[in-house]
Amino acid sequence: MKTFIVDAMLGKLATWLRLTGYDTFYSTKIHDDDMLRIALEQKRVLLTSDAILARRAKEAGVEVMLVRGSVDEEVASVFLQFGIKPEADPAKSRCTKCNGELVHIDKNEKEQIEDLVPERTYNYYEEFWFCRYCKSVFFRGGQWVNIDAYMERIAELMSTLEI
Repeated sequence: MKTFIVDAMLGKLATWLRLTGYDTFYSTKIHDDDMLRIALEQKRVLLTSDAILARRAKEAGVEVMLVRGSVDEEVASVFLQFGIKPEADPAKSRCTKCNGELVHIDKNEKEQIEDLVPERTYNYYEEFWFCRYCKSVFFRGGQWVNIDAYMERIAELMSTLEI
């Protein structure tokens, strides 16, 4: 499975890659030279909207994709290029905040996260995913309807780009 490093202008793309389970390094504070070094050292694909950075990456031997267009076009073109299925599954997702791996917490273990979520959320949901690194907690709440709808939209856009 490919791993990615995403430039500061492509934060939404980084989020969607993480939601689909891809290890995606993203920081708004990293210098281009450091991005290139990390991409080389960790064998990450560099996704950038900066043509100069893309050229430098190619010259340095980094696998790179110049990403342009609307957010939807960016996501669809990257997913198409790397064979990524437009499916967000919390069991496979990575933390959208820090890229950490998520740990599944079922109803028998949920007391572990009781202090980290609102009481109503804790009482209503049976299944959670916990990031040990940043202590974020995720669950399949109402936002997943929007996530699933977005993934359907990306799948449709991918099919038009393939033609």
